Amino acid sequence: MKIIKKINPLRLIFLIVLIAGNTFAWFIYTTKIDSEISVHVKSWDVLFKNGDEEVTTNISINVDSVYPGMQEFKNEVSAYNNSDISATLSYRVLEANILGEEYITTEGRAERHEDPEPTDISNEQLIYILSHNYPFKINFTVSNEVVASQGGEEKYSFTVNWPFEQNNDVLDTYWGITAANYKKDNPDLSSITLKVKLVVIQNPN
Repeated sequence: MKIIKKINPLRLIFLIVLIAGNTFAWFIYTTKIDSEISVHVKSWDVLFKNGDEEVTTNISINVDSVYPGMQEFKNEVSAYNNSDISATLSYRVLEANILGEEYITTEGRAERHEDPEPTDISNEQLIYILSHNYPFKINFTVSNEVVASQGGEEKYSFTVNWPFEQNNDVLDTYWGITAANYKKDNPDLSSITLKVKLVVIQNPN
């Protein structure tokens, strides 16, 4: 003999209201969590420009000719940080060709996807060579290592200088003749070619 129990309508209504309330509360909770997660996701947007042209992080710098007393060569790349977080700027010189003398760093070899060779040098060694081993000075600077968030701008500058009077006529004469002969023999090539990698790293919160 089956016993059929009647369900109290008030209890049924109470049960429906309870289930609906819990569902709504869960919806509010998950919506709040999703919103908080979205708020804390930092955007990352750094743009490099050479003049009006947007460039990648790997750039080439070409100096057509060099000679004693030349006007300073200067190439600037602007770094614009449109991110929500500041960043640190640096650079790595990957390769250089100076009047036919070729240099490549270990990192430059890696960029080519080639195995390192005994003649490879470090970034620091190549920077020293470029600024000390020739009568013309090749220098790299960053206006500020830290670029601010939300519209910050800093500049990478690459300069070549060869002052006319350096109290070393023998060195100036030798390299002056070398530079002139190289340009004569290679009219379509730049006297100096550099390959540089611009590095930008997010700063910790």
